[in-house]
Amino acid sequence: MKSKKTVWVVGALIAGGAVMAMRGCLSKAPPDARLADRFTDLCDIARDNVKTPEKGVRALGKYMVKHTDDLFSEWGATLIEIEKIKDDDKHDDRARVARDRLRQPLRACEDDWMRFAEAVEDNPEASELVSNAAERLNRTFEIILSSSAHLDWKHLPLQLEQTIK
Repeated sequence: MKSKKTVWVVGALIAGGAVMAMRGCLSKAPPDARLADRFTDLCDIARDNVKTPEKGVRALGKYMVKHTDDLFSEWGATLIEIEKIKDDDKHDDRARVARDRLRQPLRACEDDWMRFAEAVEDNPEASELVSNAAERLNRTFEIILSSSAHLDWKHLPLQLEQTIK
């Protein structure tokens, strides 16, 4: 007869495995939906910090430090998911679904983002944080990409939407 401890350990492992499977493989949203959720997260931070722009800029920075790898991963996974579809019509239909999913939160966010951007511009501390971060990031793009790509944080949702078109 097995000990109670062994039964509990095996039971916990089985339950833990089931939970991990449900949270991971079985219930994962498509990568474009996860990416759209991240766009919504960014908008939520902006919307919640119109009256506290410096706090909002810091929160956006923390979010980006924590999730930029996720953003790039979900973008890449979206492309891979679409490109694996062999049938051209189904491929194009899936690409349109991704486009629409990604555009929706960006369009929904434009007014909130603009209100936040204006609040940041009116706050010297927040404005300086954004200016310094944008300057560094743009220098990084120029060095790595050997180009003059320019990130316009104030119009970021619109810039992303235009890129997605």
